[in-house]
Amino acid sequence: MACMAAYVVACVVVCPALTAGDWPRTIPETSHHARTSTVAEVRGFMAALSRRDPALVAYHPKHAPSATEAGKPLLAWRLPATSKDAVRVYLNANIHAGEVEGKEAMQLIVREFLQGLHPEARKHLDLVICPAYNADGTDALDPAIRKYQPNPESGVGRRENARGLDLNRDLMKAQTANTRWFLAMLQDFDPAVVFDLHTTNGSYHGFHLTYSPSLALGADPALLAFNRQLLIEVRDGLKSKGLPTYDYGNFRPEHLKPGERPTGWETFDFRPRYLSNYPGLQNRLAILSEAYVYRPYPERIADTRTFVLACLDWISAHRNEVRHVTENARQHWMEGWKSNSPALPLSAEFALTENYSFDVVQPLKDAEGRVAGETARIAMELPSFVSWTPRNFVTVPMGFLIDAAYAFKVRPVLEAHGIKILPGSTRPKSPLNFFHETDRKVAAQTFQGSISLTLKGAWRSDESPRPMAPRWTQEDLDLALYVSLNQPLGRIAFYLLDPRSPDGLVFWGFFHESLLRGDGAWGEPLRFPIVAVGGASEAAGAAPKSPDKRME
Repeated sequence: MACMAAYVVACVVVCPALTAGDWPRTIPETSHHARTSTVAEVRGFMAALSRRDPALVAYHPKHAPSATEAGKPLLAWRLPATSKDAVRVYLNANIHAGEVEGKEAMQLIVREFLQGLHPEARKHLDLVICPAYNADGTDALDPAIRKYQPNPESGVGRRENARGLDLNRDLMKAQTANTRWFLAMLQDFDPAVVFDLHTTNGSYHGFHLTYSPSLALGADPALLAFNRQLLIEVRDGLKSKGLPTYDYGNFRPEHLKPGERPTGWETFDFRPRYLSNYPGLQNRLAILSEAYVYRPYPERIADTRTFVLACLDWISAHRNEVRHVTENARQHWMEGWKSNSPALPLSAEFALTENYSFDVVQPLKDAEGRVAGETARIAMELPSFVSWTPRNFVTVPMGFLIDAAYAFKVRPVLEAHGIKILPGSTRPKSPLNFFHETDRKVAAQTFQGSISLTLKGAWRSDESPRPMAPRWTQEDLDLALYVSLNQPLGRIAFYLLDPRSPDGLVFWGFFHESLLRGDGAWGEPLRFPIVAVGGASEAAGAAPKSPDKRME
């Protein structure tokens, strides 16, 4: 109660009584950009907007945590469309709380919507807004954080949450309250488009902002192509207005020596652990926004605002296409089961997407390491690797059985993702396949609180030959959890449960008790805790399967 009282007091201080003609102002506006807002100040600003227009309401997903593990509130607001012909859009900011521009730009956008400045988007878009997603980091302001970027005097927040976890690596393992809140929001609000607003670090280039569509491994190809085209069209429109943007990435090599020239440009990882990748596996569009870190703080806010509004305008104008492509992605997956089991990739490699003209900047830095100007700027046409070609396709089984001994660990995560779980006794009467490991790599150090385990191997009809390992009995199979992949979120279920997944539960250590047996373990070996139901038996070391036509 004391914590809640503190927030109420802060709201009163931040947003005093307003006259009929007043609109609330953000913390950067009232401080002449000397500060960035805290969680309480965001709440106060949004509450003041709600008093001006009751259409803006506090939003909390069903069955979601209301606070972080450290007790910070998880706050969001909903602004429904004024028409019934609406597309649902979720806007997320401050997942890395040192990257504050999205948090501030989002508050400006909501105010402008209520002021009637964007009537078409206001009419056709149903919004949920979460300005301070990393609530722990948002309030941990420190001028020493990210000193290489021009920051407000207040400093900015911390990258990780209070447990030291990067929330933008948590989407699959769902280890944090914030991620479980986000996953509950996807089920409850069901947005067609997800925004994630950041600020870069890395290469020195001439773009004011970079972006990315979902790059998720195994997502529907037509959905990914549409997602990219959306951003290309926004990019072209903003270029004509003097705001240069391009796909998020860095030069090859990322850190150029004085006089060194890059050999190309490449984007980031394809794994679904990132909030901007994950929606692709849920058949949703995603937009990553990365303000250019070396531009002044007010300009980073303005660039983010301009970019997000341009995307929202595009989505509003193309709402029928957005609905069509997201619905088709759902149908493609389910229809794929009518002829035979679908195939999904286990890896990917960079694809040469296009050649593009880049400004390669040699920065001039001050004593604090901040960019104070430029010593040179050279325009170069470079190969751009901003998409991925999927590789190593495997046939998807009908489903997976998970040992009942791990239900306490696995069930909450699967359910948080919205995946349907059945008793093992309801599994199809199809042949079972067992995992035969051929290689493994155990990480030398922890990553996000885990010792990762990467497995290679194949599914075979015979059980593992490990001596003294217990065999699966009929009772074991009946008591197991059964996860069918012939369900709308079957793509996610596959990447969570296949042992070879680069971002699955085996990788993140959910089955370490069975799979990592140290020298001090006196007991007998344990069986592999996941069984595949149906699907082709694979020969260990077999050549990767080719994708079907829709996966090319």
